[in-house]
Amino acid sequence: MEFEQAHLVIGNLQIRYYGIIIVIALLAGAYVASLLASRSGRDSDHIWGGLTWAIVPGIVGARLWFILFPPVSLIQGCGIEGEVCQNTAWFFENFFDTQSGAIAIWSGGLSIFGAIIGGALGVYLYLSAWHNRIIGLLTTILTPVLWLIQWLEWLVKMIARRATGKDAAAFRYQRPASTFPDDGMRLSPWMDIAGVSIPLGQAIGRFANYVNQELYGAPTNLPWGIQIPRDARVAPFESLIDYPIDTLFHPIWAYEALWSLVAFYVLWRIYHQYRGRLLSGDILLLYVAQYSFGRFLLEFLRVEIAVIGQSGINSSQTVTLIAFVVAAGLLLQRHRGGGFSAAKAADEQAEGAEIAGPAESE
Repeated sequence: MEFEQAHLVIGNLQIRYYGIIIVIALLAGAYVASLLASRSGRDSDHIWGGLTWAIVPGIVGARLWFILFPPVSLIQGCGIEGEVCQNTAWFFENFFDTQSGAIAIWSGGLSIFGAIIGGALGVYLYLSAWHNRIIGLLTTILTPVLWLIQWLEWLVKMIARRATGKDAAAFRYQRPASTFPDDGMRLSPWMDIAGVSIPLGQAIGRFANYVNQELYGAPTNLPWGIQIPRDARVAPFESLIDYPIDTLFHPIWAYEALWSLVAFYVLWRIYHQYRGRLLSGDILLLYVAQYSFGRFLLEFLRVEIAVIGQSGINSSQTVTLIAFVVAAGLLLQRHRGGGFSAAKAADEQAEGAEIAGPAESE
């Protein structure tokens, strides 16, 4: 076993620290979410089920967003003969390039915005009426495999029974049945749980950016600045004449990790102490508003920004500005006038029916 800067080597197997940290971040966030679900009277197994459904669309969304809005350093050579141009078209033309093509998710290049959108889509499909439809489709497609598994299980049991002189029933394939509600589950309570737990996962996940030597800011004289090796710098900071090797840069990844930790603590307290004054979904809106505000400000310090096409417009600031306005506007709209009391009463009624429902059916 050897420890390298970017990966762990076990024989011929290389495991990137980036991936290890991301997995730890996902598990930590899911564990906290499962605790919150249990304490609110919900089945925590749905947290792990939702996470399972969120992983693939989350990764696809994270990579796709990066490809659609690549950082400036990858497209600054576009239109210049002899220069590298890794724009959206290049990624799709070199889709299977295992070093830096679209498929190379292990090399970095994952966007938090795409991850959240993709993961949210996966969770929505898990909690909605689409759940059983998708499971039914997969069950049909995998029928030969499921049939074989059940037949092997039956064969083992049959041999064991025959060995003891007992008869065994004839094999009959049983199509797996889903116990998930056909109409799905109410989204908003689970959204609030996600709003509390996601910041913890983000805080841990940002250390993966440090391992990849990315997500740093402009040069600084502050004592907590970090050194960035020349091969990880973007123009014009790769010049060791203008920016010597001991030049310090803002650790944007650390700022965002700290911001996310504070957000996790605050939202955790709100969830436990003030949830009774809020509507379902409010905590998720608070999460969106606070993250959008913080990310918008941090973008001013970043040197590796993603832009919309050739416009030069910062895509992250555009998205976070829109998200903040929408989240803040919804919060104000939901809590103004006399409609809040009626909405809160309906919320509590739906909450009580949802939690009491499973107990009554047992």
